[in-house]
Amino acid sequence: MVRKIKNTNGDNIDLEVIRYFINNDTEYLIYSLNETVGLGDDVGYTKLYASKIIGTKACIITDNDEWNLVKEIIKDIVRCNRDGRELNIVDLNEDNLDDIILQDTRVFKLQGNLVNLLSENKNIKDEITFIPEDIESPSEEIEDVDLDYEKLYKQELDRNKQLEIENDDLKKQLNELNEIIDRVKEIVE
Repeated sequence: MVRKIKNTNGDNIDLEVIRYFINNDTEYLIYSLNETVGLGDDVGYTKLYASKIIGTKACIITDNDEWNLVKEIIKDIVRCNRDGRELNIVDLNEDNLDDIILQDTRVFKLQGNLVNLLSENKNIKDEITFIPEDIESPSEEIEDVDLDYEKLYKQELDRNKQLEIENDDLKKQLNELNEIIDRVKEIVE
């Protein structure tokens, strides 16, 4: 759904809200202008924008630790939606963006199918918290937030091995309990 939001010049910008969420009392907006990126290896990528909401302004995320946190949240949302797991993120009502002014943003790219996963299963809460602060800083850099599928696969294999070990341990404990129950039955009879 296209939403109109004003920029600092007062012009209306048509954008698609991919995700509008809150984390640690800070609101974040991820949106698209429906732009594809690149040629060659980058075919199929969508250019996305990420801002944090400060007061009534959508501002650039300048702190690298905060930006890394937002990228991890993006990856977590994509993984949860891909795996059908519940999201542990609170989405905000996009109607609250009507008074927001786009000031500056962090630009990154994501594969088209991952953009769809990022925008799914919104758990919208109507409450909104504004945190007064003012940051102005331009951004031209495009960052890639690709998921490392090989790493994810290895993590899943390791997790499966751990679960198999835990399952075997539980089976052993159950067998030991059954043996104790059988001995108690023999004594009682």
